[in-house]
Amino acid sequence: MPLPNVLFMTSHDTGDWLRCYGYKSVYTPNLDALASEGSRFANNFCTSPVCTPSRGAMMTGRYPQTNGLMGLIQTPYRWRYRQGERHLSHLLGEQGYHTVLFNHQHEAPHDSPLGFRERRLVNSGSHELLTGEQVSTADETAEELIEFLREYGSVGAPFYAQVGFFETHTPYDWSGAQADDSGGIEVPPYVVDDAKVRHKVAALQGAIRSLDQAAGRILHALSETELGQNTIVIFTVDHGVELPRCKWELYDGGIRTALLVRLPQDNIRTGKVCDWLISNVDVVPTVLDLLNLRIPEDLEGQSFAGFFRNQQAAAPRDAIFSMMHSHDRFVESRCIRTRQYKLIGNFSPSRVPAAPFPPGGPSRQERPVLELYDLCADPFELSNLVEDTRYLHVREDLSKRLLSWLSEVKDPILRGPVPTPYYRMAMADLMTDNT
Repeated sequence: MPLPNVLFMTSHDTGDWLRCYGYKSVYTPNLDALASEGSRFANNFCTSPVCTPSRGAMMTGRYPQTNGLMGLIQTPYRWRYRQGERHLSHLLGEQGYHTVLFNHQHEAPHDSPLGFRERRLVNSGSHELLTGEQVSTADETAEELIEFLREYGSVGAPFYAQVGFFETHTPYDWSGAQADDSGGIEVPPYVVDDAKVRHKVAALQGAIRSLDQAAGRILHALSETELGQNTIVIFTVDHGVELPRCKWELYDGGIRTALLVRLPQDNIRTGKVCDWLISNVDVVPTVLDLLNLRIPEDLEGQSFAGFFRNQQAAAPRDAIFSMMHSHDRFVESRCIRTRQYKLIGNFSPSRVPAAPFPPGGPSRQERPVLELYDLCADPFELSNLVEDTRYLHVREDLSKRLLSWLSEVKDPILRGPVPTPYYRMAMADLMTDNT
């Protein structure tokens, strides 16, 4: 049996807002079908609630502090992979895969080839991003990928196709997606429920519907070819939706993301739901494990391939870690999350969206130095227990574990506020002018 192909689809800012994850007001029949044909991971979390660092960890199997992508790639941030970092496209290309990127990645500047042998629709669309890149619509991306699938049947090498959808990033109507309130509007309880928010959520739901339709076209085309019988299909998201206490924040609204995996038919566990704690830094080692390829020793993620192979397998981790670093938002935060508790450490003075939103009161409040939540009793993270003496042992345990992780990944926050690439450029120029 030849090595399986890998079709890896990602979307921006979608969180877990799919009907199969319980969001009844969104229309996602195609991605729901993918979940029913494969496996849905109910507790998948990203390593950062912002695009570049989350994607960098997801595509290298190494945390942002380790691979160098602690912030966004675009100006004025300019974060970059450290020299020698290997993307999944590098790792699979070294094993003989034909690696191809469709549309958008956001892990490196758009003119970087990463490890892709072929790039389609890269910087050729109609919508310009802050990176200067021109992205294509989901429909255009689906059409290009369908053409690729039809052409690829006679090629002997397996393919790794990475597909980047931008649809659910603001502004939600950039690709022509129409607002959708046909299934109602679902506003999370930690967000003020008013006309402005409902308008935004309807627009988001319309973008999600458009994304789902494009994904459905791709999946249908794949099933019509022989390639579909030997292709691992993955759909996942970089971080949460752009609502208060979601994107840019370490609350679950910001770091909980969808992850759907369908294996070739002879190995599939259809319609299964995995409730293990999974981090998106675990994706690369899992893909390599599923392909029976060597997992590099320097990867920091942990394979969860055991879920597919053994119903009695144990979860590889009991906690996930995430970080947020944004100087323009004055946010330097790190967190540990277990099944029941979350501890957030905040290292910069700033404000956070108040929750629940106080009628007539301030919409933002001072960010506490430490935040502790009992997620079983308080799933929306509304009651900070850090000063509650009944939880002192929990606070001490999670603090110790969080500090240990910061040490393991050599997080620069341990030495003080983190210098940005912009700061380093300024200091380099200043030193050059004084030598």
